[in-house]
Amino acid sequence: MKKILFALLCSCLLCTVTMTVQAQEGNTADSVFLKIALNEKEDIEIRQFALTRVTDHSMISQIALNNKEDVDFRRFALTRINDQSVISQIVLNNKEDADFRRFALTRTNDQSVIGQIALNNKEDADFRRFALTRISDQSVIRQIALNDKEDAEIRKFALTRIK
Repeated sequence: MKKILFALLCSCLLCTVTMTVQAQEGNTADSVFLKIALNEKEDIEIRQFALTRVTDHSMISQIALNNKEDVDFRRFALTRINDQSVISQIVLNNKEDADFRRFALTRTNDQSVIGQIALNNKEDADFRRFALTRISDQSVIRQIALNDKEDAEIRKFALTRIK
């Protein structure tokens, strides 16, 4: 019995050591998938498939937040994210890529973020109007209808959304 327990303990230790060494060498499944996904020389379909196999959601979030050179891959990474705080960060802070920002807005259900865009995004009327189509908070819509003196079109649009 002692020999069996000793053998089981040894096999568990060997497995743990093997996984630790692989992780240090970068041979874990996630690291292999990430290497392929981040290799811009690879075919986009292969990269996207590899990204679907990545289980580390923080790495996928980092791609969506920071990979500004490859917009299509970045958009694909965003489809793999469910963390509303990451999506909100893109919606609120990504000013350099309007299409990506609009796509991120379709992925959020955070009414406070949508409301911030509808109320405060004065530099991009189209994005603001788009946010108004997604907002359900009637107090924000009313506030825009009553107080927005800078953009008559947005104000009219807000009036059409009041229930």
